[in-house]
Amino acid sequence: MLLLVSMLFGCSVNGPDPDGAGIRIDGLQFENRTASPITSIQLMAPSTGRFVACGRIAPGARCASAFPDVTYTGNSIIVTWNQGGGEYSTAVEELSVSDEVTAAGAGEVRVVVIAPGSAGILLVPSRGAVNGLQSDR
Repeated sequence: MLLLVSMLFGCSVNGPDPDGAGIRIDGLQFENRTASPITSIQLMAPSTGRFVACGRIAPGARCASAFPDVTYTGNSIIVTWNQGGGEYSTAVEELSVSDEVTAAGAGEVRVVVIAPGSAGILLVPSRGAVNGLQSDR
């Protein structure tokens, strides 16, 4: 999983980018806020073809993964998934890095599916950084 994540974010592993050109990412969470199951959900970087995926997420459930820090350097991403017999995807986009994520020093990618065909991709401050547990690993 780390290799896929490393290639996905076009990144360096273990710690912040020395040039300050990216933001540390230390987790990913897919969340299903709908009333039907989601299958084959994946977050992919089209420029590399690399992806992170979960096979099935029940209604109201999550699929999450923590991993050693990688640095997000602005690669575009897309999320695709199957639900209720349909195939869906978000637009190809870059993650938006908020002041809160920058201040925390690390972020977690959250993909929230709110209805079949409707999802948002967020970069939120990492839980460890928010709770004062940030490490330089």
